[in-house]
Amino acid sequence: MIEVNERIDVPAPPDEVWKILSNPRDVVDCVPGATLGEAHEDGTLDAAVVVKFGPAKVTFKAVVGMELDEATKTGQVSSKGKDNQGGTRFNAKMNFGVVDQPPGSAIDIKATVEITGRLASLVEGGAKLVVKYMTNEFSKRLAERVSTETAK
Repeated sequence: MIEVNERIDVPAPPDEVWKILSNPRDVVDCVPGATLGEAHEDGTLDAAVVVKFGPAKVTFKAVVGMELDEATKTGQVSSKGKDNQGGTRFNAKMNFGVVDQPPGSAIDIKATVEITGRLASLVEGGAKLVVKYMTNEFSKRLAERVSTETAK
């Protein structure tokens, strides 16, 4: 089990950050290697992310669901899927919240990822570094996106 507890500082007010985080397509633009596919009748979405673990690149495909509470600016994302070879499966849950942190905002993230199968030891072994890299990239891209949105 991989656990993630992160706080991301964002140089924008909570309402601006929430607008982006509550739109899956905007969020995916901030995640390196991620794409969204079809939306399903139940509100879930097909998604994929390419992750690099040292010399290995792995594509994970998933079905993603979101539950959002605009009043509290909190949400939960759940995803379940497998790698492109089908030998590794994962189940992830993430809770997040946008909080006021003058002069901007912060996003608190708590997540768990359970990985089973062929690549589990490789993924779990490199997960901390990959999560740190992806969090940093997400933070930069989100900050750029918020700056662009507020400049309009």
